[in-house]
Amino acid sequence: MNRTLIFIASIVAPTVARAADIGTTYAFTPDLALEGNPAMASLDFPGIIALNIAIVAAVSLMTYYWWRHPVDCKMPSNVDDTWAFASLNYFGAEYPRRTFAYKFITKFPTNWPLAIQMTGLVLSSILVVGSCMAVFSWFAVHDWHLLWYRKAYFRTHFAFPYLLLLPVYLAATAMYFRAEHARIHTKLNNE
Repeated sequence: MNRTLIFIASIVAPTVARAADIGTTYAFTPDLALEGNPAMASLDFPGIIALNIAIVAAVSLMTYYWWRHPVDCKMPSNVDDTWAFASLNYFGAEYPRRTFAYKFITKFPTNWPLAIQMTGLVLSSILVVGSCMAVFSWFAVHDWHLLWYRKAYFRTHFAFPYLLLLPVYLAATAMYFRAEHARIHTKLNNE
């Protein structure tokens, strides 16, 4: 896909999704009495809006950095191995997939520009999916009265919908590394 389209989508989609979440929250609880997140409830709507503007702006700057200044990455010894590519460029050494996954979760990267660009694109996806889940939760619990969802939501309250973002994080990270690997592979083949 065209980098410019990805860049535009990574700014527009989270902006619209966050606005939908804030608007839905306001529609269901203008006084924030039903807001389940105590940190958000303490901010009130001007604070919630300001915080969301700051978050979307930060994500937008990271994706702009990816769009305008893509990181030059190195190819691993096995040029077809995406995970060797990811570990080489994220940590500076080639690791097997499991070792890379463990280090990815437990260690800081050595290539901060790559990490910042990846974070911007991954957070963009998470903001969209998380916002859609939040909007769905408002309707499912307070309008549609879905008993099964209500039980799951209140029994595991803050963790339930947000733990579902972990697979989104992992998928978006994998997609990022595959796309960058393909970009570098194509660039080297064209030279």
